[in-house]
Amino acid sequence: MTIPARLESCTDAWPLRLGSPSAGLPPKTTTDRASKTRVQLSTAELAFRIFAAFRAHPHINNVLTHISRANWAQVERALNSILDAATVGEELSPLAQNIVDLMCAERGITGKILKPYFHATLDRLLEPDRAERLIRHIEALFIEIEWKAEHPPPASNEPSKETP
Repeated sequence: MTIPARLESCTDAWPLRLGSPSAGLPPKTTTDRASKTRVQLSTAELAFRIFAAFRAHPHINNVLTHISRANWAQVERALNSILDAATVGEELSPLAQNIVDLMCAERGITGKILKPYFHATLDRLLEPDRAERLIRHIEALFIEIEWKAEHPPPASNEPSKETP
């Protein structure tokens, strides 16, 4: 005889890391049901949560492992700089530029998966207006990166200073 278990009704079955119904979620992710406002996340904490969401998605995890050469600390640093509103495109590392491209361009399978996944993650973590501002910031970074790729600096006409 099999007795089906309903884990939702058993508070002991909830992982402590995710929070249990009796203990509530960690305060930085809770929503005040009466006012529908969320506690503000710092850029570093938001970057970590997006980092964790990317690690949890099998395809995105594989692609980011590949483009970062399995250096996930670099991925987290890149996300930190991407999500910082003060960052401009020329300050981004090549890895961060590649991640911005995946977040915005919708090129290939990964871009078509990552962009909506990233937007949904932001919608879960942030107020709608803050999520929208952050998306606009990242799109501005993408436009700047694309413009620089299409308009490289002119080559110098000066002869090389090295003489044989």
